[in-house]
Amino acid sequence: MDPHASRVLGAVLEAVGDAAGYPDVLFRICRAVVESLPCDRAAIYTYSRQTGTYLPRADHGTPAHIVERFVRRGFNAQPFVETGELEQGRVLRIAREGARPDRSRVLEEAELAAIALVPLAFNGEAEGTITCGLHHADTFTPDQIDALERVASHVALLVRNARLESEAERVARRRTWLATWAAQVFAATDVLDVAQLLSRMSRELFRATDATLLLVESDELVARATDPAARQQVVRIPIDVHAASTDAFRAGRVLLVNDYPESSYATCPAVRARTPASVLAAPLVDDAGSIGVLVVWDGTHRRRFRPSDENDARILATVATAALRKVMMVDALTRANRAKSDFLASVSHDLRTPLNIITGYAQLLHEGTFGPLTREQDDILGRVLRTASDQLGLINDLLDLARIEQGKLQWTPTAMRLATLVPKLTEMMEALLRDRPVRFEADVPPGVVARADPERVRQVLVNLLTNAAKFTQEGCVRLVAACEPNAVRLTVEDTGCGIDPELRDRVLEPFVRGSGPQAGSGLGLAIVARLLTAMDGAIAIESVPGTGTRVAVRLPAP
Repeated sequence: MDPHASRVLGAVLEAVGDAAGYPDVLFRICRAVVESLPCDRAAIYTYSRQTGTYLPRADHGTPAHIVERFVRRGFNAQPFVETGELEQGRVLRIAREGARPDRSRVLEEAELAAIALVPLAFNGEAEGTITCGLHHADTFTPDQIDALERVASHVALLVRNARLESEAERVARRRTWLATWAAQVFAATDVLDVAQLLSRMSRELFRATDATLLLVESDELVARATDPAARQQVVRIPIDVHAASTDAFRAGRVLLVNDYPESSYATCPAVRARTPASVLAAPLVDDAGSIGVLVVWDGTHRRRFRPSDENDARILATVATAALRKVMMVDALTRANRAKSDFLASVSHDLRTPLNIITGYAQLLHEGTFGPLTREQDDILGRVLRTASDQLGLINDLLDLARIEQGKLQWTPTAMRLATLVPKLTEMMEALLRDRPVRFEADVPPGVVARADPERVRQVLVNLLTNAAKFTQEGCVRLVAACEPNAVRLTVEDTGCGIDPELRDRVLEPFVRGSGPQAGSGLGLAIVARLLTAMDGAIAIESVPGTGTRVAVRLPAP
């Protein structure tokens, strides 16, 4: 390499040594060329494979009023460079003398006497051009052109590396952004929330005008407005029409449509009243099938979407599909649970009325209202009454559970002294523990006051103490109350058989019950947990098989 070219290359390499990012690398190259070549101005244009044009990226030396003039005029309004010549690796020199009229106009508007355009190529692929200008000299010297040609491949490599590093950083930022967004969309509670998030995130990610979520309904793709004021507006696109959304849906792949008005999709009347400039359609599909399409569109930029956007759109659609599946599943489970609760409430109510009548007549018979009974008849009626009482308790539990899950539970918070419940609870426990070597102990100081509904607290303690008595064959059942900061703690401890480790994490769910002879309906603890939640309380269970169980209840203080 001759001394002139070596001086230019050395200046360029030294200039970019501590550059901060892609734009700074290009600017420093331009400045180094101006100072070392020398020339009055230098600009770098990069080649866009998407548009097939050379776009200005960096400049040094051009006065502000000329930059403004070209921006206002449009860099590509009247192209004066045949890109084919540059792509063939030929240097273009333009001087006032002998220049074509269109090129003379450019020189005049740029206020230059001469321009040299040197192609930048890497492995035979165009990266751009470095364009140098002279204010007064009629043309560039052969040494200057030779130096530019010799350093062009090195500059192309610098430009390419800077571009790839910038692209890698951009991709990393977008991946981080997508991960952050995924957490937000997975927290959405319904389809409208997901649609609103998709619209906002698509605008930010692709710098587009807006996005629309279309979901499959029968043989149509249906979009509902995300604006609360326009939710009744519904767009329906038959799946069999020729549209970007339906093609992406049927093919199961991301579809980029730049120059949308010139595409065959622009004639589809079912899509929009206003034709967008460019469209990206990403199918929402997983192993269970397709559920819809995310359509991102730009109203002004005809080449908004780049090939690299396809990967981001695919990730976006995957996250959106998973979030929508979750929302749809939760909605289906909620509706099923509501139907179950309605069914339980209806059936339980219908069963309780005749059971009360049966119980009433059995009590009259047992009391001898209709005449004396034999010992065998008296024994049979006693069994009938006990069974009816058990079944009535089960029905009442079902009704309570249904009311709680329907949000119909009524409770009146008040400051209550927990000690007032102890006498009745003691009577109940003495009856339950009769003929067993089990004692009941209650340590509830008179000063322990909670903010709760007395009847609901009694219901909670009855359930917990009944469970403890049922599973304790010897030892002790204890009820302890104590004050804590801003709360009251009630503890029911027993020396019973403990909870099966396989059931321990699910004992607060409805209908979860053990397999032993003492196992009940599996509703007691479920009702307790829901009652406490309704009263802003909490429950915690500790259990060791063969040793016993400790249930701690926390209630707010007044």
